[in-house]
Amino acid sequence: MTVAVAVITGAAQGIGAAIAARLAKDGFDLALADVASAQPALAKLVADLAVDGRRVVAVTCDVRRKDDVDAMVAEAVAQLGRVDVMIANAGIAPVGPFLDVTVDTMDNLHAVNVRGVFLCYQAAARQMIKQGGGGKLIAACSTAGWQGYPGFSMYSATKFAVRSLNQSAAKELGRHGITCNVYCPSPVDTQMWTDIDKTLSAHLGGAEGTLTQSRVSVTPMGRLVRADDVANLVSFLAGPDSGFISGESIVVSGADTVA
Repeated sequence: MTVAVAVITGAAQGIGAAIAARLAKDGFDLALADVASAQPALAKLVADLAVDGRRVVAVTCDVRRKDDVDAMVAEAVAQLGRVDVMIANAGIAPVGPFLDVTVDTMDNLHAVNVRGVFLCYQAAARQMIKQGGGGKLIAACSTAGWQGYPGFSMYSATKFAVRSLNQSAAKELGRHGITCNVYCPSPVDTQMWTDIDKTLSAHLGGAEGTLTQSRVSVTPMGRLVRADDVANLVSFLAGPDSGFISGESIVVSGADTVA
């Protein structure tokens, strides 16, 4: 019996690590990718998940670089035999006032959050078409891809772009049996959000935690999103029951964004 293979970028921590743990539980073999500086954390995750015959490999990849992304997919195929699911999870979120955003910050945000998704989708889709049988392309988006927020101008712009890219890819790749969907959480309780909170709370003139408190206070379910909440959605999108769902941008927010 052929075991499905998933590739996950930005896998060393946060949402990526939660997705990896969930898909390992679901029975996937995994190629987990992250940048060079994250390899120690990634190696520990691989060791934790590579049990009971599960095949899990670590790959160094900077999603801004086409050669790295192509090599990541090739390595997954070489070690695990195929690619059935691509989860383009890697992303960055530098925040701050709109008038303070530099061109370098804008360019790097686009390179990671948009070009990275584009390159991962493209490389994985080519492999899926080559091997036959369709596949699943899944990417990180955000509720900031539905609505702009103060302090998130360029981050939000990249996430709007990811939603558009995903919709177009779904329309083009559907004939190959490939689905394309993105997950859009509101603030997730990870180190990335802690860093965002620290930066923007200071700009608001408050202590660290001020932004988090303001978000939780207006969220009907009274908490931030947890990484496992996102992983549960990705599990569904990566599995067989979502086979006719494509081109969608699915919000995980505990009703935070319901109009």
